[in-house]
Amino acid sequence: MPEGEAYRARRFRHAPPRRQPGHIDRPRIVRVLEDRLSTDPTLLVVAPSGYGKTSAVSEWASTHPGRVAWLTVGPFESDSTRLGLEAVRALQELARSDDSDDLRPLLEITANDSAPAETFELLADALQAVQSPVTLVIDDAHRAKDQIREGLLGALIDSAVSPLRLLLIGTSYLEIALNRLVLSRPHLAVRAHDLAFDLDEITSLSTELALPLDPETTLAETQGWPIAIRLVQLTGVRPGPEHGAPDDALMREYVHEHLLASVPQEIAEFALLTSVCGEMSAAMAAAVSGLEESAELLERCVRIGLFIDRYDTPGGTVYRWHSVFARYCRAILESTRPEQRLAASAAAARFAEQSAPLLSLSYWVQAREIDRAIASMLAHWPELIVGPDAHALQQWCASLPEPYDEDPRVLLVRACAQDVTGATDVSRMLLAHAEARAEHLDDRSEYEAIRTQVLLQLVDDRDQLAVIATRAREQLMAPSSMSARTRAAYTYLLGFAELRLRRSPELVVQLLSSAAAEAEAVGNFALAHRALDHLSYVLTWVGQLRQARTVLNRQPGTADDASWAAYGGAPAAATAASGQIAYWEDDLDRAQAEFTRALRGGSSPLAFAGVARMMLAFTAAASRDPGLCHRAARELQAIPQQMHRGVSWPAFRNASRAALHEAAGHRAQAMKIVEHYAEASDLPLVSVLLSGIALRAGKTELAASMMARQDHYLSASYISTTKLAVDALVRAQRGLEQPAHELIEQALEIAASEGVRRPFSGGGITMRKLLTDHLAWGTRHEQFISECLALRTTAGPQDHLSDRENAVFAQLRTTKTMQEIAEVLGVSINTVKTHQRSIYRKLGVASRREAVRFFS
Repeated sequence: MPEGEAYRARRFRHAPPRRQPGHIDRPRIVRVLEDRLSTDPTLLVVAPSGYGKTSAVSEWASTHPGRVAWLTVGPFESDSTRLGLEAVRALQELARSDDSDDLRPLLEITANDSAPAETFELLADALQAVQSPVTLVIDDAHRAKDQIREGLLGALIDSAVSPLRLLLIGTSYLEIALNRLVLSRPHLAVRAHDLAFDLDEITSLSTELALPLDPETTLAETQGWPIAIRLVQLTGVRPGPEHGAPDDALMREYVHEHLLASVPQEIAEFALLTSVCGEMSAAMAAAVSGLEESAELLERCVRIGLFIDRYDTPGGTVYRWHSVFARYCRAILESTRPEQRLAASAAAARFAEQSAPLLSLSYWVQAREIDRAIASMLAHWPELIVGPDAHALQQWCASLPEPYDEDPRVLLVRACAQDVTGATDVSRMLLAHAEARAEHLDDRSEYEAIRTQVLLQLVDDRDQLAVIATRAREQLMAPSSMSARTRAAYTYLLGFAELRLRRSPELVVQLLSSAAAEAEAVGNFALAHRALDHLSYVLTWVGQLRQARTVLNRQPGTADDASWAAYGGAPAAATAASGQIAYWEDDLDRAQAEFTRALRGGSSPLAFAGVARMMLAFTAAASRDPGLCHRAARELQAIPQQMHRGVSWPAFRNASRAALHEAAGHRAQAMKIVEHYAEASDLPLVSVLLSGIALRAGKTELAASMMARQDHYLSASYISTTKLAVDALVRAQRGLEQPAHELIEQALEIAASEGVRRPFSGGGITMRKLLTDHLAWGTRHEQFISECLALRTTAGPQDHLSDRENAVFAQLRTTKTMQEIAEVLGVSINTVKTHQRSIYRKLGVASRREAVRFFS
């Protein structure tokens, strides 16, 4: 829903707040920030709420002559991988808005395709081109909790990647989370005493605004607390008491009696009601306050300098009350009209329920409607699980008070969320706990419905998964009150389960196509992108290569999200699909590049990266490149040794070993594995690949027997092509020339329409002889046969490098910096970087470390 609340809340994180009318300039603080950043690449601004941290840094950013990227951490962002992804996106937003040539390499980073360590390398490489310092501001960094020191952000904080500078804003918890850093470099923190107004600033403010206040008395009574000074500015009245800083109760009373009393009544009422909101649009403010003129009221609040920030984002304008002011307003509303405070929270929950369901849950809890919160969660959890919020959903469920946290339905959802975030053992424990608790339910109907949905993800046994998937289909077909967004997510989950089952390719295509269309219709473009990623793989699997190419070319440009990318491997599915298309087209160089890209993302070996590893082994074996074969053999260690989520990973692993044995000349060992799977009828991809090994070993009858068991999958072009071609060879060897040529022509008819060359080019000497004879016999596919018969060289990817690129690559293997390499070669550093990017593209890698590791 790109124009909705969720989209706006997401996009505003990359924009600093606009300066308010009445903003108190703090040139002293600006100088402090500038001076500290000039001596250290990392700076913390840490203080309790109300100290004007964001306002001060925003003022610094607006006056700083250098380039500044901005990231505000959202309320549910405590996943280190996603935080790193958002940091990269913030830098890319700067690159787009700045439009300088030296920032363009930042736009080439596809962080969602890479593990954090790999993204760090990519970012470090891109930053080498940047000619002046870039500062990344991370506001509300305390929301990340301890995760701020993990993953990509943790690496950037620890490693000081020049010319990047980091400015982190947060409460005192941020200092605790980064205590090791602060203890070793105490000068890098700007604290509350730095941010507090001093006597000179209060005197200047009093003179400028002609306030009838004694600066020394004001300082004594407020202790320079910025929010108290701001209140004095707005009302002209000191908050007291006579000695010491004002306490919380006194400040709340002061806001009620003086600040809200000094503004028009409709503004005061509007502020009280909307203070229950975190970030809000004008539409949300209208829903909560019941006032149609909310857009105008928000702008009036901004114009008079009330405690509210305005963020202009591509998705619309977003507003946020300052946290301390909002807290006081909520407390005033709670103490004077508690029923209205609850009603306002409930209105916020209802408004956010469809577009931002996780946010809605927190509002239902604020409204003290826990039952409604759980009902909403159970209605929306599939959408949250397959989005970026699986970790936040698990935390929300775990934070529920007793006895709600022990609700077996909640435990089921927690089990699924834990599985998605990688805590498989915890997931199994929660599932067992849910089952035990469910034994005491009088009515298990709702529990069983949710159990079916959850087990789509948690079941490993194929037979059990088949039963669960059938039940899930019946649920989708039955009338229900399921929302369109949830239906799209559930349809996708069922499609993903059927993909693992591999029992009905046509059904998988229908489910994923439907999920993509439904997700796009409701504006969930991330889910649509993911469904199309998997659909492209399925279409490749079923041999519809042309259609798969079309899907790959029309995907929306929305990046995947961390939790599900690692779990379901959607980015790896698309690249694995592209690699398989190249493999069947016999474009082995492109195939190895795509499979390398699929592996580079660091996605779970249980997802499509496992398939990519097997296909990389067959690609390496076909290319006869010793270095690539050695690398493929190393990659096999990451393929699981047991069945998981319904996928026969041991078969994938063993088939890969057979291919590499054959390439190494160990044909007998390869054939032992082929014979082990000779009677398999439910492993079509493995069977067709192993039949090629049998064919090249002269075991034509064995290959034909293996392919005869794949009748259920003959709709796949590469399977029907292989079966017809092998059957043709059997006829030819029996002296039945006419039937042999008729069968090979049928095979060519199918293969040419989809570009399937590998069964012919990799079919061994007997296949090449049959094709040569077929040219004389007469065919409609002379050009296609010529392409299949073209001899392949055994050159590796490095042979595609130019002389200058080879010279640069030789230097990249050393520990020299880019500047030192430029000096050795006698060229500019920009020339070296241009060659570097070309080398990475040709080798199918993303970083210097990866290039050296794979091709040295």
